[in-house]
Amino acid sequence: MSVKAYYASMLHLMVAMEPLESPTLPDPTVVRIGFWTIYLLSTLYIFHSLLVAYINSTYMEQFLRPSVVSAFFTIGSAFSAVAFIFFTPLLRRYGNNRLTIYIALLDILSLIALGTSQNVYIAVSAFLLFLTVNPILFLNIDIYAESLIGNNEGDTGKKRGLTLTLMSAASLLSPLAMAAIVALTDDLMYVYLAAAGCFVIFVLFIQFYYKGFVDPHYKEIPYRATLLRAFQIRDVRNVCFAHFLLQMFFTWMIIYVPLYLVTELGYDWEAVGSILAVAMAAYVIFEYPVGLVADRYWGEQELMALGFLILAVSSSWIGFMTASATIVAWMIVMFISRVGAALVETTTESYFFKHTSGDDADLINVFRLLRPIASVFGALIGSICLTVFPFSFMFFILGFLMIPGLFFTMMLTDTR
Repeated sequence: MSVKAYYASMLHLMVAMEPLESPTLPDPTVVRIGFWTIYLLSTLYIFHSLLVAYINSTYMEQFLRPSVVSAFFTIGSAFSAVAFIFFTPLLRRYGNNRLTIYIALLDILSLIALGTSQNVYIAVSAFLLFLTVNPILFLNIDIYAESLIGNNEGDTGKKRGLTLTLMSAASLLSPLAMAAIVALTDDLMYVYLAAAGCFVIFVLFIQFYYKGFVDPHYKEIPYRATLLRAFQIRDVRNVCFAHFLLQMFFTWMIIYVPLYLVTELGYDWEAVGSILAVAMAAYVIFEYPVGLVADRYWGEQELMALGFLILAVSSSWIGFMTASATIVAWMIVMFISRVGAALVETTTESYFFKHTSGDDADLINVFRLLRPIASVFGALIGSICLTVFPFSFMFFILGFLMIPGLFFTMMLTDTR
């Protein structure tokens, strides 16, 4: 199936949600659920995800060749994109609480099976299950977040920025935790079990704290209306393109940088964990201030453009890094690349959610759907590059792919 045919077949079943009938008078039970719970859920989600994200490609090499591993990343991301199609019908049937718990349990099961099985078929099946269900959980969290924010969009950038900052703190800790577990046990299996154990807390929190959550009314929307609406709103269309490129960058960083460091350059996991932790520190340092600046001073456009410029240069820079490069040099390059990513991530999130509300869950669904679609494209392009070019050359290609982000950014209507 061609990319266009796949995208069309996916969107014709796209669904969205309708807000509560009286959004100005939210249910008092919902009001008592503080927004701090979103910070906790988001932090647990990203910590357990990134605890294993950077080892997945290397771990699966014991079962498959690198090019085949890359192909399975493509398949898993495609499964996740298709799963988004059925998201709202399942929401209508089970509600966000039950659906979140069901998906989280599948996530936990896949991690346990992936870490403990030595059978290639079970491991690959668990790997595909994890790649399918894991991205959907972020959409579940988004539903909670949008319900709690309601129509109060004035501090959206600040709340989204703080959420991303806390997630970034978890992102910083996750590679350090991964490296520590591997150093103590000398077995990647325990990393997967630790991630599963961490996510049990997520499930228990939803089960006991969100009992009073009231679901909006969900309705199906024809794909033509959703697609036309997304593309007719110029700013939404352009910020979605920008967000898509960012998600491609994340896909390459997660799959290919650890694989390059471990298999091509011979770094051990302790060194890799240290390099990734320094890189993640950029999110902790920059994302919350960027959210505040975007709300109060400059707006998103200038910061987003600067972020894409940094991404293009730093991604290409990685291609020049060889086995002779020191760990400190790798830390510097990876940190700079994440400064660019922090600028783009915060500004695309803030800009998009400033241009949407609880009434726009169809657009929110499209926005989150960009992650698995970008993963499909990113893993597919990366797999082709691994086959055709030397490993290091693919980072020059990634830098080139970031350049269009500058043009999409300049076509946005500045918020300041």
